Amino acid sequence: MKNVILKAEHLTQIYGEGTPFQRTAVNDISFELYENEFVGVIGHTGSGKSTLIQMLNGLMKPTSGTVSFRGEDIWAKKYNRRLLRANVGLVFQYPEYQLFEETVEKDIAFGPRNMDLSEDEIHARVKEAMELTGLNDSFRSKSPFDLSGGQKRRVAIAGILAMRPRVLILDEPTAGLDPKGCNEILANIRAYREEEGATVVLVSHSMEDIAANAQRIMVLEGGHLKMLDDTRAVFARGDELTAMGLNVPQITRVFLSLAKRGHADLGSVLSPEEAITALNRLTGGAK
Repeated sequence: MKNVILKAEHLTQIYGEGTPFQRTAVNDISFELYENEFVGVIGHTGSGKSTLIQMLNGLMKPTSGTVSFRGEDIWAKKYNRRLLRANVGLVFQYPEYQLFEETVEKDIAFGPRNMDLSEDEIHARVKEAMELTGLNDSFRSKSPFDLSGGQKRRVAIAGILAMRPRVLILDEPTAGLDPKGCNEILANIRAYREEEGATVVLVSHSMEDIAANAQRIMVLEGGHLKMLDDTRAVFARGDELTAMGLNVPQITRVFLSLAKRGHADLGSVLSPEEAITALNRLTGGAK
């Protein structure tokens, strides 16, 4: 049986309520996130993704509805939301703009230090987070502002990982990075999930990244939760995604097109490896 770690019930967020500028960013959304799963979140700009993830770690209080972490309402009286944000870590889009300390080590240590940990524990966590994000010891004394964009991104992510969150939420963590940097960041995220057994929520416009990593996908449109299903099932609904102005991975699109042309047995394909297997099956080649 899957253990629920985060639960949202009828979440609604209304901006400018009661004014001429009133806008509903998130509209009556409910779902559960399980321990050690990888969930992708997709949707157009303005679909409610950023608002939703900020409600999940208590940075934003919903207009109505509840968020529960391990069965406890995070907006209940006397609930420790400072501790919640250590357990539910949020990495914003372009997180390098959040860097502010004079050295990389101090920046990564900021979160653990606010958790009132011992200096030995803080040092151990900084070391661990740097290793997880591919930062060697030579970065410790450097100013984060002297680093490349990809290195800054690693430092920002390391600062969240150093708190060892049970849920790691990332808003477009690979935006603006070259393919090599993108792959390295995603590998760091997968490594953290595997080592810590954490839940990962990845917001991304890259359908390829979502297909390669997510076990389930949430699809948002106009503040509504339109789909929540396993990755293969969501991308198999390519026509519906296209109608929302979204897309599917290129390789999936090719095989969905083949299915429409009478090759329904090919199924939903998410990766080059699956494509080779499907084509071999189609042509009678080796499996």
